[in-house]
Amino acid sequence: MEEVIKIFKQIQETSSTNDKKAIITANKDNELFKKCLVFLLDSNVTTGIAEKKYDSLKARTSDWVHNDINKEFCELLEHIKQHNTGRDEDIIQCQAWSCGLDSDIKDFTRGMITKSIKLGCDKKVVNSVIPGLIPTFEIQLGTSVEKCKLVDGSYISISHKMNGTRCVFINGQMKSRQNKLYNGLDHIIADIKKLGLEDFFIDGELVYKNEEGLSDSDAFQKGCSIAMSKDNDKSQLKLVMFDIFPKEEFLNLHTSKKTYKERRKDLDKLEESIIVSGITNLSVVERLYEGTDHSQIWKWLDYADEDMGWEGIMINLDTPYECKRTKNLIKVKRFFEKDLRCTKVNIATTGKYKGIMGSITCNYFDNTVDVGSGFSDSQREYYAKHPEEIVDKIVSVKYKEETQNKDGGKSLQFPVYMGILIDRDKAVDE
Repeated sequence: MEEVIKIFKQIQETSSTNDKKAIITANKDNELFKKCLVFLLDSNVTTGIAEKKYDSLKARTSDWVHNDINKEFCELLEHIKQHNTGRDEDIIQCQAWSCGLDSDIKDFTRGMITKSIKLGCDKKVVNSVIPGLIPTFEIQLGTSVEKCKLVDGSYISISHKMNGTRCVFINGQMKSRQNKLYNGLDHIIADIKKLGLEDFFIDGELVYKNEEGLSDSDAFQKGCSIAMSKDNDKSQLKLVMFDIFPKEEFLNLHTSKKTYKERRKDLDKLEESIIVSGITNLSVVERLYEGTDHSQIWKWLDYADEDMGWEGIMINLDTPYECKRTKNLIKVKRFFEKDLRCTKVNIATTGKYKGIMGSITCNYFDNTVDVGSGFSDSQREYYAKHPEEIVDKIVSVKYKEETQNKDGGKSLQFPVYMGILIDRDKAVDE
């Protein structure tokens, strides 16, 4: 185990990706090292144990007799993997196991159990060296319009940018973009089966049905809250579909055979079937324009922003679906957004929010950003009482532009809280 800890430190101490790869390559036959990499970097492996909770409990004594530390540690990781609800007894068991060992092993055990060890590389880097070691699940992700170049006269399809939680249907299950299983969505699965779509891959967004007519931002927060809840009844959510093709293509080819124009025709037919059957838990994303007139982009962005209060619009080019971030799917918004990790809840000492949450603090590269706008009064009261429900979570923050703080570090102008992102496990600076 000491050897594995040494290897991890070597990876952490270099900023060079090539050097990290070299270290991983040199130790690719170390089975404990590989087990630890998988446990730490596989998003499907959860422990339910946050650093704060781990540190809040202390094993009083330990009568653990160590015979084979490596084997015992593997068994400990497997136990936490199978019992991932964050029980006090499981935390104390981990602490008791490392109680009589040196500080390096104690710290490493804590870092593994809380999945807080930062290696400075992700599973893609690891898999480039040890192919297939860590399971991957890639779906198509869009790119901001500022980073894309559109060819004049090329085909574009403009649609409403849905403000919800990414969700795909595959093999009879509803999953996040990190391949995590959603519970409580049986009503959506039932309607998918009703339409005979069991053998298709469906990409879409979970959104709040919003029968009361909330604003786009409020509906987003409401939908995210329901999606992340442990409640098995999520009937207030529906799936807005924006892509579909046979699941064999997704699983085996990692792309679609049809280009977007053809896939959109399939969605249009599907929309007709949904209307005829009276299905309410599925819908097809609204298409605003299809053609070659690129001036329509800014017309519809004005409509989305000024008239409808939407998050923005999406542009699909006439290309196959790609299981990666692509410039063939383009995001267009007035404001920018970043995914930040919340580190602290700040209780206001004066003013309107005295005694409740005034703002949250988020990490942003080597600096912090305080976000005080975008919260409802009920959210401020709740997070003041239950900071663990937002601290260490990934939150979406809307902002006007990137600026510098008084020390010359990166900051954000006019940051506004949008909601907790349950379909993200990394912040922009991680």
